[in-house]
Amino acid sequence: MSLVVLGSLKGAPGVTTLATCVAYQWPRHRRVALVEADADGGAVAPRFGLHPTQPSLVSFAAVSRHGMSETEFWSACQRLPDGPAVLVAAGGESTGAALEQIDFGALHRSLPDTDLLVDAGRFRASKPAARLRQQADVVVVVLPPCFESLAVLLDRAGGLSERAPLLAVVAGDGPYPVAEIDAALRQTTGDRAWVLGSVAADARGAAGLASDTGRVRALRRSLLARSTRVVTDLLAHLSSAGVPRPDAA
Repeated sequence: MSLVVLGSLKGAPGVTTLATCVAYQWPRHRRVALVEADADGGAVAPRFGLHPTQPSLVSFAAVSRHGMSETEFWSACQRLPDGPAVLVAAGGESTGAALEQIDFGALHRSLPDTDLLVDAGRFRASKPAARLRQQADVVVVVLPPCFESLAVLLDRAGGLSERAPLLAVVAGDGPYPVAEIDAALRQTTGDRAWVLGSVAADARGAAGLASDTGRVRALRRSLLARSTRVVTDLLAHLSSAGVPRPDAA
């Protein structure tokens, strides 16, 4: 099973919305868990009415100091409404300390039958964030197709794709076609990074995802869900097939 890390480089292009929708759409025959690993704090708990700290990433870090345990991990998870398990993070100093402590590679190895989708928030240069990306099987960066975001992506794509394939998900519309972004990424990294797909900027669908009354419709018929389904299917296929780790440039 795979460790998939999702994040952004600039702004707030909807990493948590994408990660949550992907988790809901993940193939039913494969166990999946969503993990929040953003030092600034996650949005899943307030968005879905879950408890922000009991249990959470911080409580899991406290009980896993002497080794990773599958039982302790599932005990620290809550559950998305009608959906998969999630390990929430409230943010603040305690979350930062937990991220310093948790070895996500060891956690992944302790869950041999589980795909982990890790919402890393913004990809920062901190030691825990860099270690998490190095341990990932796949790194997914979410970005809008605007000049500022593309410039940052092309500048950092080489480093982000040194240890694992870098897959870009384009969120929303902009002046740069997906094909051009894909070509630029491949040329910059020597085919170690490419565009996985694009998702619609659908605020109504994102709101419906967190609504008890609109969740079923949002997961089946919203523009967000329809566009994310393609990304989910490709990501699930690549993670199950085992994407080759690229040679460093």
